[in-house]
Amino acid sequence: MNVIVYACDIGSVIAGSFAWARVAARDASPAASTDIDALITSIQSDAKNGACIALGFEAPLFMPVPLASRDLNRGRPGESQRSMFAQTGAIVTTIALHQCAWILKRLRDSSTSLSLTFDWTSNWKTPQSLFLWEAFVSGKAHSDSHEKDAATAAMYFYSIIDNLDDFNDIPDCPNPLSLIATCALWSGWVSELESLHKPCLVLRPSVPYSGTIKSINPALSAQ
Repeated sequence: MNVIVYACDIGSVIAGSFAWARVAARDASPAASTDIDALITSIQSDAKNGACIALGFEAPLFMPVPLASRDLNRGRPGESQRSMFAQTGAIVTTIALHQCAWILKRLRDSSTSLSLTFDWTSNWKTPQSLFLWEAFVSGKAHSDSHEKDAATAAMYFYSIIDNLDDFNDIPDCPNPLSLIATCALWSGWVSELESLHKPCLVLRPSVPYSGTIKSINPALSAQ
């Protein structure tokens, strides 16, 4: 199955801190861009060619809703000082909601016939499927470039593509509220309310990508 991996480094489009990367094969070099319109065009093109697309967002895509009030605003297991409820995490989560909703709506309204899934434990590698996942690029894996962070996430996904469940960084999140499912519901991809209660795959690379990054053809955004 032809799997193409995308990863988005969430950040302000206005400030130029949003970036995305695309990897078309396990041994290929990633291509990257800061053009969010080109992202839509690129995914549409891959979908029309029958590819399976894995699209990751470098931001928290679900949160725990605890039973006890004393546990409110505690981060997810394993986040440590990088909690999604800390100032930086809260900002990027809000921006991600905005951008994920826009991206999914644009893709949904296009002529592509993609089928969306969050489930990494089933057979998601099917033609014209859109698998959504969360990238967690932080600490030593974080680099000095938004394009590199996106490339780090995409390349890491490809390196473990056959054993995703073994590398899920947040396997146990109590009573999750899915933010990406909220975006999917809003954009018309799904209608099942139970999707709001399911987590998604979280992949956390330990080192940054240090290889070559190709540029995306600027003409993609104009197509």
